[in-house]
Amino acid sequence: MTDRFRLFRDQLRHVYARHWRLPRIHRSYGAMSLADTFSKIYRTKEWGDNGQPFFSGEGSSGPVIEHYCASVVQFIRDRHIQSVVDLGCGDFTVGRRIGSGSGVRYIGVDVVPELIEHHKSTVHEQNFSFLCADVTRDSLPKGDLCLIRQVFQHLSNDEIASVLAKLGDFPRILISEEVPLQTDLFNRDKPHGPDVRGFYGSGVYVEQPPFSIPTKELWRFPLTPYSMLRTVLIDRTNGE
Repeated sequence: MTDRFRLFRDQLRHVYARHWRLPRIHRSYGAMSLADTFSKIYRTKEWGDNGQPFFSGEGSSGPVIEHYCASVVQFIRDRHIQSVVDLGCGDFTVGRRIGSGSGVRYIGVDVVPELIEHHKSTVHEQNFSFLCADVTRDSLPKGDLCLIRQVFQHLSNDEIASVLAKLGDFPRILISEEVPLQTDLFNRDKPHGPDVRGFYGSGVYVEQPPFSIPTKELWRFPLTPYSMLRTVLIDRTNGE
């Protein structure tokens, strides 16, 4: 397959997504609650099917996730963190690796009741626990570190702002998002749903308007030929 053919194929996929698939997705999910939205996504295998009851998509596996998990585990060890709250824990593939590798007390939070009940019935290690909650509306558990990985990309800007406003009790927050390798289009708004801002050449950058929260960029890991997994830190400990 030539580079020219790949470029032409990718352009066709982009046009198809922008002008047909995304409007259909927005009509389907835009008026639903977050719980109903993500329950439907898992039930209909919108993010793919790996043969397990719940699958959070290809973004939860592969070499980039190995680098991400290793980096988070080292971050936890270096700062002697004792407890982690993982917002949008999804199928728990990533959370299990972080919790097992670091030994911290891990609390996975997700809005899908069936998914949380599945984790409660199948995960028996004492350092793991799970909570069903809408992170845009409900109270959040306390912890030394909050993890938010590839969650904001599925929410609207208003919903992202609601979550950010609830994070004041966390000393440290790691936010990881898939973003284009190059862009000057930050935080393009969209309805919540299975799609991401990458279809529009945008991504979530919480240090940019309308959020404008001071952050420190920690890591960039290549995801696709066009995107990367970018992690930023919100640190309220004065570097301690």
